[in-house]
Amino acid sequence: MIYFLRLCAAVTYFLIFCVLVIAYVIFRPFHANNSHKALKLFKPAHYLINLKVICLAPQPAVQPAIYIANHQNLLDIFLIGQIWPTNASVIGKKSLMWIPFFGPAYWLAGNVFINREDKGKAWALVDQVVEHIQQGQRSFIFMPEGTRSQGRGLLPFKKGAFAAAIKAGVPIVPICCSSVQLINIHHWHVKPAYVTYLDPIPTEGLKIEDAEALAQQCHDLMKNKIAELDQMVINQQ
Repeated sequence: MIYFLRLCAAVTYFLIFCVLVIAYVIFRPFHANNSHKALKLFKPAHYLINLKVICLAPQPAVQPAIYIANHQNLLDIFLIGQIWPTNASVIGKKSLMWIPFFGPAYWLAGNVFINREDKGKAWALVDQVVEHIQQGQRSFIFMPEGTRSQGRGLLPFKKGAFAAAIKAGVPIVPICCSSVQLINIHHWHVKPAYVTYLDPIPTEGLKIEDAEALAQQCHDLMKNKIAELDQMVINQQ
């Protein structure tokens, strides 16, 4: 029963949140800091499902940058939203634009859609991201796994985010979230979830051919950190 009550409350607030975001961003559409500001409106949803998100490290003082985060399921917005960097837009799949209320809010906030089935357009997006970065407009957040892991652990990374960082000459900043399968909103007392930034990883001197090795380096760092965060959650038992 508690699960369904929380689910209904969260869905209702999510719809309200999308309307509030549209009302806010419509007056400054596509602004670089829209997502960071708008996600502050999402914090009440944490209380509705009794979820405590603990941020362990502040945003590194690097601007602009390519941020990468692990992609698990719909609870991502609760975790990553609490640590969303300033002046950062997210790269998301094109199908998101068709979600009622959310799609327009996502678009007006200045985030970018990608058609992952069209490889040519996907790589063209890399050049678009590089152009935005070099103009000093914003940073970007990628989910380099390309799909939700759904409890399967950190999946292999695609190279687009790393190619963009190398071409733009900006650092990679990993964002790590503890595993959401450790969150059980069926219970009255929900365990805390942890999110943190890792130290920036420079890309100076790298070539596009180094994107795969850079992706693997970041994958290994994030996998180890996520395991550490998960152990912190387990220790809360």
